[in-house]
Amino acid sequence: MNQKRKFLYQPAPLSSIILWSWTFCILFLSLITGLEVSAKLQWIAYTLGIIFLLLTWAQVHYRHIYLDNGTIRVSRVINHNWVNIRLKDVRQLHVSKYRLGFIYGGKIYQFIMPLNSTIELSNIISETRKEALK
Repeated sequence: MNQKRKFLYQPAPLSSIILWSWTFCILFLSLITGLEVSAKLQWIAYTLGIIFLLLTWAQVHYRHIYLDNGTIRVSRVINHNWVNIRLKDVRQLHVSKYRLGFIYGGKIYQFIMPLNSTIELSNIISETRKEALK
């Protein structure tokens, strides 16, 4: 399998809820500060708003799954050491409408992805596993 693809993802559901909740807390803190603090300290609200925009951009921009030559590379926001996963070693693939999960190297990986990406990636993983078993 020599195709190269890139997929967007969000981490496991609970992690995703926690991360986005903290991000929106910064937005709400910015809005509250902007409405409650006098005109002399408006820079605090603007700074918090910029931090919110940067965090939102980072959470969307840095979360990709790259498929290349039978391996998956998972990029993460905080830890820039990418996870490299060989498709033939993936175990117990679980697919639901917007979730893709599997076990690799004793660790459980779960991703929230668009429907078409979930279907396509699960098909590629299944085909690669079948070829590896032959």
